[in-house]
Amino acid sequence: MELFDAVSLAIIFIFGAIIGSFLNVVIYRLGSGSNLGGRSKCLSCGKVLRAHMLIPIWSYLFLRGRCEYCQSKISIQYFLVECVTGLLFVLAAFVNNFSLVFPTMTSAGIFLLDASILSTLVVVTVYDLKHKIIPDKLSLIFAVLAGIALLTRWYFDLLPETFTSLAGNLPRWIDVAAAPLLAIPFAALWFLSGGRAMGLGDAKLAFGIGWFLGFTKGVTAIIFSFWIAFIPSLVLLLLRKKSYTMKSEIPFAPFLVLGTLAVYALGINLFNWTF
Repeated sequence: MELFDAVSLAIIFIFGAIIGSFLNVVIYRLGSGSNLGGRSKCLSCGKVLRAHMLIPIWSYLFLRGRCEYCQSKISIQYFLVECVTGLLFVLAAFVNNFSLVFPTMTSAGIFLLDASILSTLVVVTVYDLKHKIIPDKLSLIFAVLAGIALLTRWYFDLLPETFTSLAGNLPRWIDVAAAPLLAIPFAALWFLSGGRAMGLGDAKLAFGIGWFLGFTKGVTAIIFSFWIAFIPSLVLLLLRKKSYTMKSEIPFAPFLVLGTLAVYALGINLFNWTF
């Protein structure tokens, strides 16, 4: 890797970590009903945090995970979200071949769209883990951004050829129809089980995944999600002898996000049987 590329990725990572710091604010204040304005405060002593306490990643390490005022522990969530968001921004740069060295308007625009989508998925994942629910506004933001990204790639002819060895050539419009096609099975499962097997929020998340990845890769992501969820779900099933549902015991959205990230990062498409 050339020096300029390494510096470019480092800057992109730092930018992502800064966004991750903001995402932590969104996650906390969305759950508490607070607005996004106002100064950040310690959740224990309530004192306003100074500038050096708000530097992403570094502040947590420098303060050793504790508030400088009251020495109460700071949730590691803040550190992890900042690190993960920084890495996801780097991933978006790799996938879209984006660099701060001689960037083009197209590559920059698609990079920012993908980075925004991945940031939304970070909020969805952490919020669902904490509250076992996906706010409709997050699902809507994800779907809108994914739809814009799909249309942008379509306009600039950047969509990969949709081909499957099982069904021959598929029309390009199948990627536009992918959102409802992926969401309907989840919605049906939610309806038929009375919400016990799956939450309706998962159907809304699958809707956005369809537009973000397209039909064949979207289906691949869903399959991966169930594979990834199998082991922890089996462990919980064995540990609990009473009635068990994935919705009540473990949120499924994080697995949907993990499956989506795997397909996005590696370009896996089970329909093509290629990697």
